[in-house]
Amino acid sequence: MKINLPLKIEIPNTQAEFELGLMFRESLEEDTGMLFAFAENGEHSFHMRHTTIPLDIAFITEEGVIESIKELEPLRSSPVYPDGNIRYALEVNRGWFVENNVNVGDNVFVDDWRNDYKPTEIESIDLIKPEPLRPSPSILDESTRIPTEIGNLIDVYLAWRGRNYMIKMFFPQVSKPSKAEVVKQIHKVYPGSKVWNYERCDYVPGQPYLRIGS
Repeated sequence: MKINLPLKIEIPNTQAEFELGLMFRESLEEDTGMLFAFAENGEHSFHMRHTTIPLDIAFITEEGVIESIKELEPLRSSPVYPDGNIRYALEVNRGWFVENNVNVGDNVFVDDWRNDYKPTEIESIDLIKPEPLRPSPSILDESTRIPTEIGNLIDVYLAWRGRNYMIKMFFPQVSKPSKAEVVKQIHKVYPGSKVWNYERCDYVPGQPYLRIGS
């Protein structure tokens, strides 16, 4: 069955927006969804960390066929996987697929989004290095080892000038920085921004430490 979804689709245009998804939002408008397009097929998973809106997700193959539909529970950090390889995923308010008679096996068309979607390049800028704190042996095992340096890699979620960002920062100190320390460094680049949350993250070789959407 081929269907045209009566949805207003939001598509992340930068890697930061892609990773942020619907986190920290208080609501999602009726008949609105967020579409995620991956670079290649795979068993791409989703979690609901920092997301308070009850959602349903449709996992979609490269051909546009709904492979599976799953519920996403608010604030659940464990990943939810498709049943097989997918290329796209569509998040909507809980119950939307049932209300609109959208089912597994349907072939989805949303104004040729499969042809129109083009990811935006990521802008990389210099690493922020705040003043280091003295290392403490008792918490050394909680820090991140980067070649030639020991410190903390932090994912920072913030809002600035009407847009949401996720920025990866490196703090050359063994202890996890306080929110005040994070805010102080963020304000050097984004004055007046609001920091929603921050958390430790893993080091990925070749990945820029500080990145923003262009």
